[in-house]
Amino acid sequence: MTVRQWISGASLAALAAASAPAFAQTTRAERRVDVTPYIGVDQVVMGPLKGGGDVLTYSNVTAGLTAEVQNRRVEAVIDLQYNHSFSWSKQAPDQDVLSGIASANVNLARGLSLHTGGMASRVRTDGLSGASTLNDSYTSQVYAGYIGPAYTTQIGDITVNGSYRLGYARVEDDTDSNLASGSFADSWTHSLTGSVGFAPGTLLPVGLTASAGYDREDASQLDQRFEDKWGRVDATLPVSRTVALIGGIGYEQIEISQRSPLLDTAGVPVIRNGRYVTDKSSLRALVYEFDDIIWDAGVLWRPSRRTSLQAQVGQRYGGMTYQGSFTWQGSNSSFAVIIFDGIDSFGRLITANAAALSGSSYDVARNPFTGDITGCAFSTTGGGQCFNDALAGITDANFRYRGVSTQYSLRRGPWGWGVGTGYSQRKFITPQGQTVLVRGSKDQNWYGNGSMTYMFNDRDSIDTVAYINYFDASGGRPDVLNYGAFTSYYKGLTRRLSASASVGVDGVQADDIDTVISAMGQVGLRYSF
Repeated sequence: MTVRQWISGASLAALAAASAPAFAQTTRAERRVDVTPYIGVDQVVMGPLKGGGDVLTYSNVTAGLTAEVQNRRVEAVIDLQYNHSFSWSKQAPDQDVLSGIASANVNLARGLSLHTGGMASRVRTDGLSGASTLNDSYTSQVYAGYIGPAYTTQIGDITVNGSYRLGYARVEDDTDSNLASGSFADSWTHSLTGSVGFAPGTLLPVGLTASAGYDREDASQLDQRFEDKWGRVDATLPVSRTVALIGGIGYEQIEISQRSPLLDTAGVPVIRNGRYVTDKSSLRALVYEFDDIIWDAGVLWRPSRRTSLQAQVGQRYGGMTYQGSFTWQGSNSSFAVIIFDGIDSFGRLITANAAALSGSSYDVARNPFTGDITGCAFSTTGGGQCFNDALAGITDANFRYRGVSTQYSLRRGPWGWGVGTGYSQRKFITPQGQTVLVRGSKDQNWYGNGSMTYMFNDRDSIDTVAYINYFDASGGRPDVLNYGAFTSYYKGLTRRLSASASVGVDGVQADDIDTVISAMGQVGLRYSF
């Protein structure tokens, strides 16, 4: 069971009801189809404020698509952009960036739906996690996608649920390296869950839900495999109109295994493109095993359909776990706090982040100088997501993943606001003696993103984004502080042609490296079809 699946069946239903997207209440007047392809060209200049360097210029050519479909059967949102940067200097490389998010829910039949989506972005692979990718040759393109059906039905007082999700994640490096970076390559994930139960006050004063699941990830690096089999029974006992006691007990078995790296004649692991070459003839070694009873207990508070608070304490992975959530859904705003604790990997985490996107619309802020997603997709109907924590310090290792994340989104009149913050700790699960990430070592990451949008009219707007990220790396990797902000103004010239102008600053500070602060400016044109 991954970190995104810790909520019990009965409690999950309560949280879903509390933060149900507006799609569930769509009227005929709200049904719409809005598809807008576009092309654009802009000029970027980048100059040093601190740390030295040359003034660099880029010409960017972009092609993209925004789409929103909402009706009785389909709810889909797409924001996808391809950006190619032509450098005017031999000192800086040309760059390609594919970035965006997509999410679609399709009602196939009564109780049966299909969910699919994905995300794409670019990150640095030189150890400067979170820093701007402009004028950097050590970058990676990240992709994640998922698809799967979900089914729910009511048999008298009994509720039956089932779902399956197939996921894929990939990291493509732009440069080759003969140094092992512990970098992720690609993986396939499978997640199968099912539950059956009844609500409190139907068959018994207490509500009961029996659930089971199977999760598996197959990663290409060293043929790594993660398997998680679990089953549990959860109970919900109301003690007042708004408060219920919740708890569950079950059994879980987790195994993580991998093969050995191929060795050269000197007995040194063979490395290609920064990754170990797998010795296909080696036996699969068990890296981690958990096989025991799991339990948790807590409280659920639901003063209204819009608000839900849940807190739990339990035992899992051989120790105590603490988890919780608070969600609030307003008419034009949403707020959520999640405290999580689980075993995860980059492949499972980034795929789960993409699958967590839901809602009828998003505000996706892009860096106007690079085309990168700045970190968060905000939604006033709930279901927004921040990706910067998953994209920080990408590794091939599994890890114990604990932390907290918050997100707030508001749209009122011409104003739009979004804030995302969080903290996480990754404690690595690796074979004894691995040289890249030492078993039991920890990475920590703090991040914050804020965005503001103001619409002067249906053609003119201004956006402001600020971000900060501090990555505390383990081992010999540098600790990195990245921060910056930019403001963009968009002016409609005709019904299809618009102009933009942006100014911004980006700073990065790392161990044993001089602080680099850069100023950036951009002007551009976009034509929408």
